[in-house]
Amino acid sequence: MEFERLFEGKPWPATTERVGIMSVDSLGRQWVLVAEECGYLIAKSRDGKAGLLGRMCEREDGKSCIEVLVRAEIENSELRHYEFWYVDAADELRYARRLRELISGNIRDLQRDGDR
Repeated sequence: MEFERLFEGKPWPATTERVGIMSVDSLGRQWVLVAEECGYLIAKSRDGKAGLLGRMCEREDGKSCIEVLVRAEIENSELRHYEFWYVDAADELRYARRLRELISGNIRDLQRDGDR
């Protein structure tokens, strides 16, 4: 439900269903919202082991979704092993940097909660 509210009442770019497209239902089951910024969504996995940045869009069937741009594993409070999807090679560093900036405080919070 948290993710669905972000999509309500706004037109989103259309996309086709393919690998790397994740519905809001899947997002809600597997991910926790970190931030939404200018049509991009940043989330961390519920187990705290991964982060992702995706472009908000809508599938042909009208279902709200994201197109995953970059996903990375979280190891020792750092993002590692970046995977890029649907990103021009010239933009990879920019997207990785943005994911790191927006999720880094959230990773530290997760570590502190685990220390309690």
